[in-house]
Amino acid sequence: MITAPLDIADRTRNKLIGILFVSAGLTRTGYIAAITVATLVADELLESATLTGLPSAVGTIGIALGTAPIAWFMGRTGRRLGIVGGLSISAFGAILAAAAVQLESFALFVVGMFLFGFGAAADRLARYAAGDVVPLHRQAFAISLVVWAGTIGSVAGPALLEFAQNRATSLDLEGLAGPYVFAAVAIIIAVGIVWIGLRPDPLSFVGSVGPQIERSVKVGRWLKHPKVLAAVVSLATGQVVMVLIMTMTPLHIRRAGEGLGIVGLVIAGHTFGMFALSPATGWIGDHIGRIPVVLAGQLLLVTSALMASLAAGNDRNLLVASLFLLGLGWNFGFVAGSALLTEDVPGEARVGLQGFADTLTWVSGAAASLSSGFLLEWGSYQVLTITGALLVLTVVWPWARYRRASLAPV
Repeated sequence: MITAPLDIADRTRNKLIGILFVSAGLTRTGYIAAITVATLVADELLESATLTGLPSAVGTIGIALGTAPIAWFMGRTGRRLGIVGGLSISAFGAILAAAAVQLESFALFVVGMFLFGFGAAADRLARYAAGDVVPLHRQAFAISLVVWAGTIGSVAGPALLEFAQNRATSLDLEGLAGPYVFAAVAIIIAVGIVWIGLRPDPLSFVGSVGPQIERSVKVGRWLKHPKVLAAVVSLATGQVVMVLIMTMTPLHIRRAGEGLGIVGLVIAGHTFGMFALSPATGWIGDHIGRIPVVLAGQLLLVTSALMASLAAGNDRNLLVASLFLLGLGWNFGFVAGSALLTEDVPGEARVGLQGFADTLTWVSGAAASLSSGFLLEWGSYQVLTITGALLVLTVVWPWARYRRASLAPV
């Protein structure tokens, strides 16, 4: 058991961040390819749009339910084994989802998406591993580099949809099974890279590997800290608004008579906004402040939601622009908010608090994904996007509370 931080050279730190970057790039490519077509698969297997958001919701529920046990496992054994174990489960879920498409089984598809998401929680928690290996003043930038790896997924995932579909068809498989086979292969490669290369374990830098992690984490105490509470709420709100709009946009486009090419373009723009500018976001957060970056992200979320409300399903330019800004607003909150969760929290408490924050974030996202189908079916795409804009108001109270606390006399 390691109980004290290790003195490790910068070259080793950079190597570990590089391993996390490559792993995240592979995993996100497969994840984005698979999640983009989830509503399309559901639409093929169901007669009504009411439950088309269920597979995505179940996948997000899987992430939510996987976060706490995987974070606990990381605290006991280290980041490396936690990431390897989680991604292995995710790859198995992708294989099940592909089989479900082939068998035309919606129930099996939902099970596969749950496991796919459950294991993907390890990839989401991996960004904190980058923060473990660097000093405080570099944490936002280090986290942003791992988030930045999602740029690979944002471009390659949607761009490879037609290739994966055509490849599956050439193998006498259902076309929509292709993205899930591709996701499984990409994630399995990532597992091998992490297993071999993520040594020494990132938690060794903060001396947090071992059973003591359970005794020292008191999440409730840290949530009383106004800055921590505001960061957690901002993370959850950003996820809700992003998922609510992103999940139903492919179906909105398809119902306007457009094909996978346009879906891929819009989602590529969205995920590019989510990840591409991450290093700049991290640098700004480290040098100007994490709080201004988070608040700017909330403003971008409102702007993008209102823009999307004006877009018809075949309005490619407006959809690309609004979904890009939606992704960028999410990025601001995600990178800077994640850094805030390490800013004032000692090493031995980080894993538990991060696990709680991510659990809340993904539970909220699952609720958004599940409700998105109902909002589209019983309302409209405009109702859905305006609802997203209004939900940003939930961040006002925790940030006002933080503001009062920061102005109070010491």
